[in-house]
Amino acid sequence: MSLSKAKKKLDAIFSQFIRLRGCNDEGWGNCWTCDRLKFWKDVDCGHFITRAKMSTRWMETNCQFQCKQCNMNGGQQYVFSKKLDAFHGEGTAEAILKLSNETRKFSRQELEDMYRYYKKRVDEIKQSRGME
Repeated sequence: MSLSKAKKKLDAIFSQFIRLRGCNDEGWGNCWTCDRLKFWKDVDCGHFITRAKMSTRWMETNCQFQCKQCNMNGGQQYVFSKKLDAFHGEGTAEAILKLSNETRKFSRQELEDMYRYYKKRVDEIKQSRGME
């Protein structure tokens, strides 16, 4: 499998994990930035720091359950950062920003390992909630 295909495969399962993590047992959750109630399949895996930055692309703290409107509106980065600091502690957003500027390359094996890890987590969440 090529590196680009491994990234794409990991992106898909990681997105499911973040969206499932952000919803209740019935599949509903509140957008991280606007608080609108949405169904998990109708939202995005919103990134505080763009997923173009590889060092934070699959960082769980950098990603949240986010409605498509907020995600397509620049991700509401300011609101996102304030909520990160409120939820995870002051300085969280700044630490993620700093980390995002570090160069990070993943091997195909690392991507495949992360895929297996998040696939297992997604399966566990779905099974525990009786989803799909």
